[in-house]
Formats: sequence, structure tokens, C-alpha cells
Amino acid sequence: MENREEIIEKNRNLYNQEQISFIAQNCIGGVIYHDMNQKFLSPTINLYFSASDFIKFVNNLEYYLSLDINITNNDPITGELDDIKLYFLHYNSEEEAIQKWEERKKRIIKDKIFVICTDRDGFDDECMEKFKNIKYPKVLITCNEKWRNYPFVIYLEQYKNLTQVPDTIPTREFYNDTQLIKLINEV
Repeated sequence: MENREEIIEKNRNLYNQEQISFIAQNCIGGVIYHDMNQKFLSPTINLYFSASDFIKFVNNLEYYLSLDINITNNDPITGELDDIKLYFLHYNSEEEAIQKWEERKKRIIKDKIFVICTDRDGFDDECMEKFKNIKYPKVLITCNEKWRNYPFVIYLEQYKNLTQVPDTIPTREFYNDTQLIKLINEV
């Protein structure tokens, strides 16, 4: 069995994107940037959304990115963009969270967006129906067998008895035999 460093190296050798904006529901996008030695070209770093808020965000990206974040809580740092909430992780202050968000949203490459979502944080059948209609190239990482045959799905069968995928960042299971990198390279 490959260790984490071998998995990262294998995927890094296949990765061929120079500049791409990962719009991610959680920390996976930032981890991929880090693993592939790339600059963060997205504001969705070190934060997460509920599944329904994330899909709403992605389906109206221009609108939500035009808004200023309203911080509503400091522990954890929580912000709002109109009717959606963002939960900022790994930031020391609300000022740092806002500054990084603003700085990174200016870096988005609008014609090279790739959406990354997991079946966590309330992802259900209604979310799936809306997720299918996202106009950007996308991937859903899931353990739900009924969604396994969509071309944009990375199915993690080892978790099929769970209701959602666990945190796969420590093990990098989301790379799943290079399928994720292959999908990203198609953008």
C-alpha cells in the first residue's frame, strides 16, 4: 500500500495544470494546491460551506463574489455572503480571514474553474439534483452507491456503509487512483 507521500508524488507527476481555480466546499482544494505545488487561485481555502450553501454559491458565483463578507461569529470565525454561511478554519482572526478571501478572490481564473464537493455537511438527493446542473467542470467525492456511476463522481467504496465520506485529507484517498487528477487535467 502506498503511503501519503507516494500518493502525492504519483498524482503530482500526472498533474498538468499551470493555473486553475478550485472552488471547493472544504479544505480539499487548498490541499490539492499545496500537494501540486501551486499558488492558491481561489478564495475557498481553509474554509467550508454546508452542501446546500456551497451549491448555491457555485451556481451564482459572480453574485456571491461581488459581496463583502459579513462576519457573524468569532468562534469559529463565521461569515455570511447574503444568504450563505462560510466557516473559516485555520485563521487567527476575522481580519486575516477577510483579507485572504479578498486577496484570493481576485486571483480566480474565470475560464479555468473546477468545482470540488464531498457528500459531507448535508449533501442529499436535492443537493445532487442541483449539483448535476453546475455549469463548471466538477467532481463529487462520495460513498453513496446510488451516485457512483456519474462521470463526475469519485466513489470511495471502502466507506459504503457510512452516510458520508470521512475526512480523507490525511490519507489523500480523494486522489483515488489518479481519477481526480485526470478530471482536473481535462479542464
